Amino acid sequence: MKSNSWPEVLLGDHVDFLTGFPFKSAKYIDDPTGIRLLRGDNVVQGALRWENCKRWTSSEIEQFSKYSLEYNDVVLAMDRPWIEAGLKWAYIKGSDLPCLLVQRVSRLRGKNGLLTNFIRYIISDINFTNYVKSVITGINIPHISGPQIQAYQFRLPPIKTQQKIASILSNYDDLIENNTRRIEILEQMAKLVYEEWFVKFRFPGHEKVKMGSSELGEIPEGWEVEKLSELVKTQYGYTESATEEEIGPKFLRGKDINKQSYISWDEVPFCSISPEVLDKYLLKKGDIVVIRMADPGKVGIVETEVNAVFASYLIRLEIIKNIKPYYLFYFLQSDKFQNYVTAASTGTTRKSASAGVITNIDLIIPPEYLLTLFEDKIGLLRKQLNILINKNQNLRKTRDLLLPKLISGEIDVSDLDIHIRDELEVSQIQKTENKSESITSF
Repeated sequence: MKSNSWPEVLLGDHVDFLTGFPFKSAKYIDDPTGIRLLRGDNVVQGALRWENCKRWTSSEIEQFSKYSLEYNDVVLAMDRPWIEAGLKWAYIKGSDLPCLLVQRVSRLRGKNGLLTNFIRYIISDINFTNYVKSVITGINIPHISGPQIQAYQFRLPPIKTQQKIASILSNYDDLIENNTRRIEILEQMAKLVYEEWFVKFRFPGHEKVKMGSSELGEIPEGWEVEKLSELVKTQYGYTESATEEEIGPKFLRGKDINKQSYISWDEVPFCSISPEVLDKYLLKKGDIVVIRMADPGKVGIVETEVNAVFASYLIRLEIIKNIKPYYLFYFLQSDKFQNYVTAASTGTTRKSASAGVITNIDLIIPPEYLLTLFEDKIGLLRKQLNILINKNQNLRKTRDLLLPKLISGEIDVSDLDIHIRDELEVSQIQKTENKSESITSF
């Protein structure tokens, strides 16, 4: 069946639509074994983030079985559904389960000839995004309603065509997901190296080094302690508005570094800046920036040559002596520094920390040879990490170019011989996602 004969349908006629339950915050539990609650805050563009998620007691899962999410379910945030990066939607992976759906987030499952794993491509298509932007209401809390979501119109391909399109696009999603897991492993490995060498003092050759006293407790003999403010020069960032229009350099902001240890430059917007001040704020490879407001202490490192400046909510730390970029970067990510900044930040509704506060902390200075060894070792891990980031960026670009052409029928797949996954393969993918990946060496 050609695309011009695909019937135009309402999304609501072809999805099992559900909005979440109003779980009371007073009953949230601080227990990592509790069930994760999927709220709007957990939904970003095409993915879920579970950092600091709220949890519910596992003993009540049967009571709320109606709101239990399943593998492949599509979820869409209804309050503040649009962020700069795009629409706040995701699909449920094996690693996300079990979790319960919270109010103001909707769940969509296919019915009446619409496959659930095809819904994600309808939702992520630019036409649906433009539709949502046109129906958003509310000023303080922009939102969309269930009826508005279900009123979306689209052309429904035959089941076989849906299966072929989903198979093509899901291959890209699987590669991106696999690379993302590898990135996370590389991040964990680098952090473990830092902790082993500079927190637990199990660095190469540690057996031959005696421990001595210092103002920070016992440290290896020959190591020093210095105030961070003596090791770096600080600079506040540039004040300007971000734009998606390529009118100047990239404009690195706090939100570009507050969720992960790397910078996805493809997702960083642009800004205008005059040539007279560009050099003052231009970022260089090896620069470290720290958030000073909203999420004070979160840190990023520039690992590639890029035409970019940094925003006023960031502070650049320029190393002037005794340490190296990756050593400083992982110190700033450490519990010691993060706990210090949390305690030292001021403000009730919006936390902040000045450059003076951020650099008013002592850190241990290992000998030059060990810093160099650490820099080389971590550099190799971070190089692999950034290669995977670039691969994901290219995969997303290709997928995003194909997606509208496939679901509109502009690219006809009806005569293509495409392998279609069966339920056994989907089940195996879910099992693979649920397996924990271990790190056995540094």
